[in-house]
Amino acid sequence: MEQETSLPQRPAGGKAPAASARRKREQLAHRWTRFGVQAMFFVLTPGLFASAFNGVKYLLGQIGATEPIEFVSFLAVLVALLAFTVVFGRFFCGYACAFGTLGDVLYAAGEFLRSKTPVPRVKFPEPLVRVLSLVKYVILVGICVACFAGAWQTVSHDSPWVAFAGFTSGSLEGIEPAAFALLGLVALGMLLRERSFCQFLCPMGAVFSLMPVLGFSEFTRTRAHCAPRCGRCHDVCPVSIWPDADALAHGECISCGRCADACPMRNINLVSVPKAGEQPESRPQRKTSEKWWLLRGTGAGVVLAKAVLLLTVCWAIGATRYLPPIPFG
Repeated sequence: MEQETSLPQRPAGGKAPAASARRKREQLAHRWTRFGVQAMFFVLTPGLFASAFNGVKYLLGQIGATEPIEFVSFLAVLVALLAFTVVFGRFFCGYACAFGTLGDVLYAAGEFLRSKTPVPRVKFPEPLVRVLSLVKYVILVGICVACFAGAWQTVSHDSPWVAFAGFTSGSLEGIEPAAFALLGLVALGMLLRERSFCQFLCPMGAVFSLMPVLGFSEFTRTRAHCAPRCGRCHDVCPVSIWPDADALAHGECISCGRCADACPMRNINLVSVPKAGEQPESRPQRKTSEKWWLLRGTGAGVVLAKAVLLLTVCWAIGATRYLPPIPFG
């Protein structure tokens, strides 16, 4: 396994300090852009996660009951998010999911508390992380089987997602105490480990991870250009994966772009822009000219373009809280 080590330091003076300062400004801009997009979707589409997964449950329930499948609103949300994921990767998970945003806020609060107290950060061994990452698939299969058998309605009132949906909608009527207790346990996990719900428990995340993603939307690296024993991309990844598009675990990538920001070699990006006559594999997966700035996976331009497109899709299918559906015809 690759381990992090100190990279050779460039001499003080010259272009190094200016480049370092510019890089820090870029990272700060990317961080605030992501925060702004997350806040926007949290306010406008807090129920998008629940609606999409209701589409999954609806499909399995109708198939199990041998009933016709109609294109209901839940199914429209599911189809829209799956199509968006195929084209743009798991942008929804990294930027638009209200549950993921809640996890980021809670983890940031936990980090603040840990910085003020002697309480250490909880570290999970890599073998344990790999095992726990499979739990969400077990949950997905279990829920799908329950829906197919027509038994989901008997246990759905205890779901932590129902409790969260109740909070975001402002209506807690009919939600069992067990659902709030489970939501509290999930929130505790979010405090202790970044994106723990997304990585270990989210059944909708399990669905997204199984979707194919077009190559130009996959964060990846050219390993031959990596600094020896660096590992910074893995260390900052909230779901503990390496940015290798051909790896089996790459479906776990939530497209947050933090690996690209952390790479000291600028060796991680969405696209390869080789010079004329070069083989694509002979250069790192990164921009090679300032005119390609929009292709930076973490750049504000491409992030905001995706956010606007996704919000437009949500508006069109009536999946936003305050915006009415776009009238057709």
